[in-house]
Amino acid sequence: MLLNILTEAIAIEIYGGEYYSIFSELVEDDNAKSIFRGLSRDEGEHRQLLEKEYAKISGKMIDIGTLDEKNREKAKRIFPESMEPLGIARTKDVLKLGIRTEERSIEFYSTNAQKTENKSSKDLFLTLVGVEEGHKSTLEDALYYLEQEGSWYGYSPPTIEG
Repeated sequence: MLLNILTEAIAIEIYGGEYYSIFSELVEDDNAKSIFRGLSRDEGEHRQLLEKEYAKISGKMIDIGTLDEKNREKAKRIFPESMEPLGIARTKDVLKLGIRTEERSIEFYSTNAQKTENKSSKDLFLTLVGVEEGHKSTLEDALYYLEQEGSWYGYSPPTIEG
């Protein structure tokens, strides 16, 4: 059962990395690009941690080729058909989807931390809960600031007074 949970967790992180990477290229705002690139990098690091845990428990490396292919297909169904840059309205939608994804990841890792008796897996899942909560907070902050008429973290484009 634990290997199945780890396999699913690895799949989630592959999906998350691809999701954030693709959107880092699609959004127009440089701050949004930076946030998505950072989140994509984090998801790749989570994937590596989970793969190490899988290898430690199973005694072998997971076959990522098949797993990766399946997740690319899943991801394609969620991404926009057009690969044109996204404006503020679509960027808000992407941030909201990212928040919901992080919430599902938090729930997944929390639930499975309670299910497993394996201490290292439990500790890893609880660590990932904390990291995913940080991701969710980052996305919520970005959405809040973007909704403030397109400003990011207290910066607004200068206005012309007249």
